[in-house]
Amino acid sequence: MSRQKRNSTALEQAERRLESLRSIARDLDLGRGLSVHNFAAILDDLATKLAAYNTALSNIDKMADDIRMAEKAARAMSEQMLMGVGSHYGRTSQEYEMAGGSRRKGHPRARVTANVPAPVVVPTTEPSQNGASATPVSV
Repeated sequence: MSRQKRNSTALEQAERRLESLRSIARDLDLGRGLSVHNFAAILDDLATKLAAYNTALSNIDKMADDIRMAEKAARAMSEQMLMGVGSHYGRTSQEYEMAGGSRRKGHPRARVTANVPAPVVVPTTEPSQNGASATPVSV
């Protein structure tokens, strides 16, 4: 999943402002460092940093993809190595178990016994045919 790249509304607004200031005068200088030239330099610096940030995110995304692919290759090789040990030494061997497999034969598996509770008798009543009171019946 790629990371969200950044835009800068501050940069966009400042660029519109710079265009407006240049319409007044191309070399507008208001004193105390407030000039079109200095303003343009600050905007260029921000644009450069924003581009570097977005490039770094793209590089991180590529690195993350590379790691995922390397992990996939490591899992596949690990499984193949275990299968190789199993075919070379046998799946019931100590070597197979030492490589991380579990022996198929020779080890009795634990049996799971289910504790089933005794049936519950629920008293119910049957309607009587002659209008007398009902008697409880067990199920």
